[in-house]
Amino acid sequence: MNQTNLGITSLKISAMGLGIMQMNAKTPQQATEALEAAFDNGINFIDSADIYGQGESEKIFGQVLKLSKIKRDDLFIQSKVGIIVDPDKSEGSRVFGGRYEFTKDHILEAI
Repeated sequence: MNQTNLGITSLKISAMGLGIMQMNAKTPQQATEALEAAFDNGINFIDSADIYGQGESEKIFGQVLKLSKIKRDDLFIQSKVGIIVDPDKSEGSRVFGGRYEFTKDHILEAI
């Protein structure tokens, strides 16, 4: 897997990331197998957001980190917050934002 520097640092991340948008559709064991397969193939960059799977994908990912042989420090996790879900445009695991909220209070609550 090709790697690139993370910004201007000397940290190396995979050029391709594993998105966990629909991880909520997997059991913790299935999700663990997916993460380990990606990692075994050189992917160490994880893309997440607090709205993925209406928040359930990050919960499953938390369980995966406990089950996996992979150390948390070996991963680079990008977790986006600040997207406000628009229920009129969202259905099931397909979640769409209506606007953004970047206040300190909202970000701390989302984290």
